[in-house]
Amino acid sequence: MKKITILIITVLFTLTTSAFAGGMIGVKVGTGDLEGNAKSYVAGSTTYAAESGSKDSLFGAIFAEVNIKESPISVGLEYVPFDADISLNGKNGNVNANVGDYTTIYALAIRELTNFNVYAKLGYSMADIGTIKPNDTLSEVNSQSDSLEGIMYGVGVQSQELPGGLVARAEYTYTDFDDISVTTSSNGSPSTKKTADGDLTTLTVSISKSF
Repeated sequence: MKKITILIITVLFTLTTSAFAGGMIGVKVGTGDLEGNAKSYVAGSTTYAAESGSKDSLFGAIFAEVNIKESPISVGLEYVPFDADISLNGKNGNVNANVGDYTTIYALAIRELTNFNVYAKLGYSMADIGTIKPNDTLSEVNSQSDSLEGIMYGVGVQSQELPGGLVARAEYTYTDFDDISVTTSSNGSPSTKKTADGDLTTLTVSISKSF
């Protein structure tokens, strides 16, 4: 993922064809609400019911965009320079994983109004899932998903250009993640597959510098 991110950022800042003209680079901060939905599964002779949970957290990200010349469309990349440990089977669960390199590639369409602008964005988000390690000796991981991916939808408002070429935004996004799974030994069963999906909503503000 890191190599892909570096490659995309390099491409964004080295595009010199006439199809592109200007852009911006900025930082954003806000809050995110991650909701996970674990599906029911059978381990040994026991059936475990589906379970849902959510977690709120503050976060920050950096982003870069380039404008497609003579159109209201921009393409961009956003990167969260932090990682997080998450529980994969409930708040009291014994299986955890580290998620990092959260990256979103997106297209943004903006409409200019009198005093401010509004925009919509569509993107694809992805993150790396590190090696899953149970916290005790009751489970052994046989296989696992190594990435988290999903479609991102967003809307926002953007200021007119401020002094110094700065631009401010307020934004809402929703990301619908695909299923991830882990296969473990559990409750006497040598191979139990546990599957979950999730969604992420964010509310952020950002400041960027146009170029």
